[in-house]
Amino acid sequence: MKTKMSILLLITICFTSFTGELPQKKDKSDNGKEFIHGVYIVGGWLKDKAQLDQTRFDQFNFIYLQGGPHWKAKDFEMPEDGVMNKLVRNHSYPPKLALISELIAKAHQKKVKVLVSLNGRKRFNPIASDSKKRKLFAHVMAEFVKKYNYDGIEIDWEHTYEKIPFIFLMMDLRKALDRLGKNSGTPKRKYYLTTALHPFRRFSRGQARKLSDAVDWINIMTYGMGCGTWGREPKHNTPLSGPKNKVSIKNALRKWSIFPPDKLCIGLANYGFLYKGISPGQKCKGPLRKKARTFTYKEFPALLKKGWKESYDEEAEAPYYFSPDKADFLTIDNERSLERKIEWVFKKGFRGVFWWEFQHDFFPPAGKEKYARHPLIDHVSKTIKKLEKSSPGNNAKTASE
Repeated sequence: MKTKMSILLLITICFTSFTGELPQKKDKSDNGKEFIHGVYIVGGWLKDKAQLDQTRFDQFNFIYLQGGPHWKAKDFEMPEDGVMNKLVRNHSYPPKLALISELIAKAHQKKVKVLVSLNGRKRFNPIASDSKKRKLFAHVMAEFVKKYNYDGIEIDWEHTYEKIPFIFLMMDLRKALDRLGKNSGTPKRKYYLTTALHPFRRFSRGQARKLSDAVDWINIMTYGMGCGTWGREPKHNTPLSGPKNKVSIKNALRKWSIFPPDKLCIGLANYGFLYKGISPGQKCKGPLRKKARTFTYKEFPALLKKGWKESYDEEAEAPYYFSPDKADFLTIDNERSLERKIEWVFKKGFRGVFWWEFQHDFFPPAGKEKYARHPLIDHVSKTIKKLEKSSPGNNAKTASE
């Protein structure tokens, strides 16, 4: 046990001692500095073939699809052949995920890349902290990518990770995907590696360097920044600005200025929180879950019909919506606040943006419409195209405001 502790201590010292002064490696992605417009999709969302046919994917260039194998940490205590049999060779999608292969094929027809999003939270910890299990995990998941023709892996570990094991896991996944690409034929295929992280975490310069070298980019989850249903004081879900001592996207991104901005994608939300019997900033005696719930943009038109009105917060650069009697309120983005976020992202030279989640503003075709509509996603897509034409070659140098 003491030997293991000493090795871990030595590894930690090595990581934290980097000064970050060595030159950054160039971005390894095969699309250069193309602006990333990505989206997360829950794999079981598609119910039938008709729904897939009415769905467009050409607003995006990357999809993070939650369709990985149902793995457990104990699986990686088995010999390699046993793990491969269980999670890859004998794997088949259950009925609720049966359309995943067709979704990937349709996305590829539109030249959209699809990464398998692997989540596990605490399940990742025993894998990442053991070098043998970590390498086996990376190899098995790379083979899963190959089997279903994914374009890479997205790791959604979120807030339960320990930084050093997490970085080692990303490094091993990078190696496994590079080997897969090397053996893919001529020309060699590029496989992508990304991860989703909460904005409140801090990395040292050395850790940032190692992580940046391993991943193509990082998705910063700049939503859920108020108190949601878990806190006691309801606030904006996605405030862009605010005083330095207040929660906001700009303030949170100051911590990430040690990363090259073109290694960071900023999160967008087409959902929010609906609060009843409480006002913005008013402290709740008990948990907010008694007065709040998650609210998707699909529900928004019905609320407007009931007479709910916008109140735009200029300081936060985000709106609230209030019921006619002012007793209830909603925090959710609209076209105005999203345009401001996209303009800021372009100004700062970030790699792109991504959405949580695809279905939250999905409206099926109406009348003679052929395709489903995404009011927020479609508006952002148009805004991105407009900004790409008007501001090519953005050369921002820092992730901080």
